[in-house]
Amino acid sequence: MELIESICAAARKWEDPEYGPRVEATKKSLTAENRFTELSIVFAVNQQMSLLVESNLKEWKEQLQTHHPETVAVLNPGNIPLVELQDYLAVVLSGHRYVGSTSSKNPYLFPAFLTEIRRMGGDVGATLLSQSDVLKAGDRFIASGSDSVIESIRETVSGRGIEPEKCWFRGHRFSVAVLDGLENEEGQIALAEDALMHEGMGCRNVSIVFAPRRLSIDGVLDAFGVHRGMFPAHASTIGSIKLQQAFLAALKSPHAYPEDFQFLISRGEAEEKGPGHIRWVPYDSLKEVTDWIKANEHLIQGVFSDDRLLQKNANWEMIGNAQRPSLRWHPDGRSHESFLQF
Repeated sequence: MELIESICAAARKWEDPEYGPRVEATKKSLTAENRFTELSIVFAVNQQMSLLVESNLKEWKEQLQTHHPETVAVLNPGNIPLVELQDYLAVVLSGHRYVGSTSSKNPYLFPAFLTEIRRMGGDVGATLLSQSDVLKAGDRFIASGSDSVIESIRETVSGRGIEPEKCWFRGHRFSVAVLDGLENEEGQIALAEDALMHEGMGCRNVSIVFAPRRLSIDGVLDAFGVHRGMFPAHASTIGSIKLQQAFLAALKSPHAYPEDFQFLISRGEAEEKGPGHIRWVPYDSLKEVTDWIKANEHLIQGVFSDDRLLQKNANWEMIGNAQRPSLRWHPDGRSHESFLQF
C-alpha cells in the first residue's frame, strides 16, 4: 500500500476513540510527566485525524516534493498530544527521510501512530532515535522547544558544520486574542478553547486577551467556566493557579477565578503568564494593540480575533482556530515547502 493510503487507513482506525491501540497509547500518555488529560488527548487526536484524508495529503505532496532527498532530523517537543505529526508528514511527503526524537513528556502517541501506519502496510519513511543520535544523523534540522533547549541544539548543530539555511529552530512563542466587544456567546466559548485547551502549553495557545476597556469580563468568565465544565484542568494546573492567585491577592492585583481554581484571569500589562492563567489587557484604541503586536511579533505565534477585525488584519486568524490548525499552517510564519524544497 502506498504511504498516503496507509496514513489515511491508519487515521480511519484512530478516529475511533475506543480503538485498542489508540486507547493503550492514551493510557500510557497519561502516566508521563506532562499536563495531558484524557479529554485533551481525545480532542487533539480527533482533530489531527480529521485532517488526514487523501485529498489533503496528495495536494500537499504536490507542493512539497523535492528532487534532492536528504535526511531531516526532527527534535520534537512534548507539550501537545501528537504535536509531532505535521513535521513528520511534511518530511515524508516531500521525499526526504525522517529521523526524529520523542520527548519524555509525550513518548507514546506518535510512535503508536507510526506503528499503525506500518500495520496498514506502509513504509513510514521514518526512524525514531534518542535526541543525541538524532543530532548526529541529519543533513538538515527542525527543532522545537524552550529557548534554552534550542540554544543548546543550535550550538551542537553548528559544531557539525550544518548551514544555517538548513536549520529551522523554533523557540518559545505564545499567541494573543484581540476582542472588539461584539463577540457573542459562541465566540466567547471559542476563545476559552483557544486559551485553556492543553493548559496553555502550546505555542498557539492564547495567553493574552486584549479587550476594549468598556467591555465587561462577565461573559468571558462564564464561557471559560463552560469550557472547563467540558474539559477540566489538569491537577498540576490547578495547583499552580492556587499559588498564583494567592500571590495576586497579596498584591491586591485585579483578578478573577472560579472556586475550583480551574482557570485564572488577571488584569494588567500585556505579559504572558503560567498555564491556565490568562492576562486580560484593556485597551482604549486598537492602534495600541497593533503597535504592541508589531513590537513583539518575534514572540507571537498567532493573533486570533473575530471576522470584523480580520477584515483589516489579513495575517490574523479566526477565534476558535488556535487549537484547530490546518495541516499546512506555518509555524513561526514559515512554510514547510519553503524549508524542505531548496
